[in-house]
Amino acid sequence: MVRRKPLGRDLAIPIEGGLEEVTTPVAGVAGLITLGRQSHVMAAAAKHLPEKRSSKGLGQDQMVESFVLLSALGGDCIDDFDHLRQDAGLAAMLGYPLPAAATARQWLDRFHEAALLADRPAQGSFIPAESRWLAGLGAVRDHSIRSYASALQPGPAVTFDVDAHFVASSKAEARMTYEGFRGYGPLLVCWAEQHLIVADQFRDGNVSPAVGIKDLVDAAYGSLPPRAGGWQVAVRSDSAGYQYQALDHWQAQGWRFAVSATMSPALREAAQALPHEAWQPWAQEAAGVVREWAELPYVPDRPYEAKALQPYRYVAIRVRPPQGRLFDDGNAVRHFAVVTNDWATPGRELLSWHRGKAGTIEHIHRTLKDELAAGVYPSGKFGANAAWLRLQVLTHNLLETFKAAALDQAERQARPKRLRFTVFAQVGRLVRHAGQLLLRVASQVRDRVMGPWLRAIRGLPWAPA
Repeated sequence: MVRRKPLGRDLAIPIEGGLEEVTTPVAGVAGLITLGRQSHVMAAAAKHLPEKRSSKGLGQDQMVESFVLLSALGGDCIDDFDHLRQDAGLAAMLGYPLPAAATARQWLDRFHEAALLADRPAQGSFIPAESRWLAGLGAVRDHSIRSYASALQPGPAVTFDVDAHFVASSKAEARMTYEGFRGYGPLLVCWAEQHLIVADQFRDGNVSPAVGIKDLVDAAYGSLPPRAGGWQVAVRSDSAGYQYQALDHWQAQGWRFAVSATMSPALREAAQALPHEAWQPWAQEAAGVVREWAELPYVPDRPYEAKALQPYRYVAIRVRPPQGRLFDDGNAVRHFAVVTNDWATPGRELLSWHRGKAGTIEHIHRTLKDELAAGVYPSGKFGANAAWLRLQVLTHNLLETFKAAALDQAERQARPKRLRFTVFAQVGRLVRHAGQLLLRVASQVRDRVMGPWLRAIRGLPWAPA
């Protein structure tokens, strides 16, 4: 039997000061920096954001890059800049020092224009127009999408998943959400096949997710680059999208859609009236809950619709608990429905496709809030918070592009926390040789990790700014 020496009560190696070499523990972030510059996303920031009044300090591209790195490396508040800027090796890689927290906060405040909120009511929802600065940052986000499409040439399928999420906040300016707490309720549209966020809108918590969905999906479509043969567009939404103005618009555009229907008394009555033989099995969950589906012959009362308009298809869902049990509300069965303009896809397949947004937009909500910095907003100023959200969106898109362009399939689904551990956390030393600044890393890191990333990124046809 081998007797192992137990761990001591202290670290066996003494810790001393005096390190003079310029090093960084996040040398692997060089790949993300290179991608942001090679893809011309940072050049788009310099192009689309308003010019600074003074030539002193950091440029607009440098400020955007700094915020992207802050979020990518795990910073979730502006004060984290004061810690990150102590990394002299990172500053040497960038070619400039990261901003102090106070400077970054002042820059973020420029996205806020009080005049745009002059009509904001004391009670009731309100969505202000975007400031010139925020619109410029939106153009940078749009460039990240065009550059992704140019470099990676995705297929023609574009499924827009649209959904809102809520973030609790104790700030005095935060409004009450329908979930019973004060906070904010941003609305996002993602390109499901590529996991990119193609439209975002920061909102007060009292704004219904249903407000403005049609316009935001249109904005998402406008962010796509032109494509030979066009895009094959589909839209998926929860019941916030159940409004006939939006459905009719998507139908007129030739887009496929599937939206959770609001269970009105008439719709519920129609579902309950279906005979037993109409229901077909869909799934049985681990807890014994049974899901069934049925075609629902339902035409809502729409006195304003054109007589020639084709009615939409309704697919009903019935959920039953195990025999002998009731749901918490005392009911033995629950009914739901999905409305669609797709009459060809079998009902079970259609419902599974509609439910797929749980793995896209809902996953993105979690990533933004829990692994980037959209879970806490830094300001009481509406425009500053809107910019903070959009910077997290841009960071997310760049990380998705980095994974698709430079990492192998095993890392394609990696979340930001994993990327920090497996990709960015590489020790590097900055040295000058023959008048040139070099980043020196372990040979195996250079050969197996960073070298392939950098070659892949530099060899792709990125869209010009």
